[in-house]
Amino acid sequence: MAKYKFDVHYKGTALEDNSIPVKDLAPSLLSLSEAFQTIQKINNPSEAPLSLNITATKKGSFLVELLLVNGKDLLKQAMDFLNSSPSTAVINLTTYVGIFVNVVNYINKIANKKIKDKKEENGKVTITLDDDSSITMSADEFKVYKNVNFRKEIHEVVRPLESDGIDSIGFSHDKSISVTVDHTDYKKFEVPTVQEKQLDTNESVVFLQIINVAFEHGKWKFSMGDSTFFADITDEDFLKAVEKNEQQFGSTDTLKVKLKTEQYLDKNGKLKSDYTVTKVLDHIKGSEEIELDLFDDKDSD
Repeated sequence: MAKYKFDVHYKGTALEDNSIPVKDLAPSLLSLSEAFQTIQKINNPSEAPLSLNITATKKGSFLVELLLVNGKDLLKQAMDFLNSSPSTAVINLTTYVGIFVNVVNYINKIANKKIKDKKEENGKVTITLDDDSSITMSADEFKVYKNVNFRKEIHEVVRPLESDGIDSIGFSHDKSISVTVDHTDYKKFEVPTVQEKQLDTNESVVFLQIINVAFEHGKWKFSMGDSTFFADITDEDFLKAVEKNEQQFGSTDTLKVKLKTEQYLDKNGKLKSDYTVTKVLDHIKGSEEIELDLFDDKDSD
């Protein structure tokens, strides 16, 4: 089992006079654990999950131990030890703390600024801000900086700064690895709005059965046999014919159309699809009469 220690310090009068109990800091410390797990997943997704052992040392101060266990398989633990995996694990834990401290610093520096340019070279990412200043970080740090889960977790870590009487939160291993977030910097850690991500757009000729008609240019509801969905229709000639009552619809009518499908990831990372009928090629009336099974003379032969 590999261990790495660092300190977390909450400072302010609210802790000194006990107006905010230490237990109220528990959600912040839990999010700290989740933030480190996110860093680990980004850098070493196949590694056994790390855990945090947190001990209060004095008012507002906590000793945090990052623990990396090689699992419950004793044979595997022994083999990993012989292969010097514990040493590698300690290096990994050191790396995680370094990434955490640096990314917290970057969030603080980049907040309220726009990124004008980004260049990647030799495992480094250099971003130029709208004030013409630049910041260079490792590619791994940049991945963490952009990660939505990490940004949500670090926001929860510093949330105690929202309360009156807590002036700062500091994270340190020694003087060379430390960062402090002040009460005035709290809003810099608000989670940025996630943009939708376009994945694919394609257009194909398909047959759609009409379920609901939108007579006022709303979305129509269609069935494709094994699925139903809503779609816009942008074919102006077809829409004008509907308005003039030149197109009438029955419950089993089918349209042959050009259907554009756009797939994207929404702000929550969920896959979504939008459908648009760009051209109606044919309107096939549904069956209103039964087909007669007519007698054929050949059947009697």
